[in-house]
Amino acid sequence: MLVIAAIAVSITVPVWAAPTVAGTTNLVAAENGGRIVAFSSQAEDENGQPIQVWSVTNLIDGKFVVGSHTPADSYGWRTQNVPSPDRPEWVIFELPEQRLISRVVVDPTTDDPEFLGRWAKNIRLSVSTESPDGPYKTVGTYLVVRRGIKQSFDFTPAEARWVKLDITSNWGSDFAVELGEFEVYEAIVGDDVLDQLITRLTTLLDELKRYRDSQRYRQHQQSTQEVTTKPEPPTEEGEGGGQASGQQ
Repeated sequence: MLVIAAIAVSITVPVWAAPTVAGTTNLVAAENGGRIVAFSSQAEDENGQPIQVWSVTNLIDGKFVVGSHTPADSYGWRTQNVPSPDRPEWVIFELPEQRLISRVVVDPTTDDPEFLGRWAKNIRLSVSTESPDGPYKTVGTYLVVRRGIKQSFDFTPAEARWVKLDITSNWGSDFAVELGEFEVYEAIVGDDVLDQLITRLTTLLDELKRYRDSQRYRQHQQSTQEVTTKPEPPTEEGEGGGQASGQQ
């Protein structure tokens, strides 16, 4: 009930000329006509060729790494370089047409485990209505939590045809930065507060399900590790005691 009340309160605070709520259609999904028009880098093999399972296009293919399941052809996006505030790794997404948007959803989960520190940490979002080259207007900077769950970031509705994602840091790796999936949602303007509440609750339930799945996977991994842990070798005292017993 507290969650519902909190969402209801947030709905009553307008962020636009009229009440708005994020839609439910991912505008940059490849299947919906979204596409990637430019990017900073992507993983390459020893011959300088792109590694397709780590391709930047994986960000909009709708395939997710969930628990122990990794799509065979979509590990997520891995860069060739390490990001920094001065030299971020970035991607420019193009919407099928100009829209008023108010939310992005980021899934940091990739085929590499989070403890390697490669997942995206700090991000910056910008929008443009003029061209892929900008100018761009920053709509928000965010911290991506170090968990394998989808994470929503809302901002004041802004007109956009192109959305630029800058990743300014990872969680400590000096190898690369990685990201699983990226989604963009339209700002729906309307007066029906109940419909808005239902939409937000639906999104919340989806995120809770993914969090539950990630927790179950962690528990499974921990149980497997405990079962497969090798017993410690006998101590020297124990070995000496065994020899003495044999001599008797």
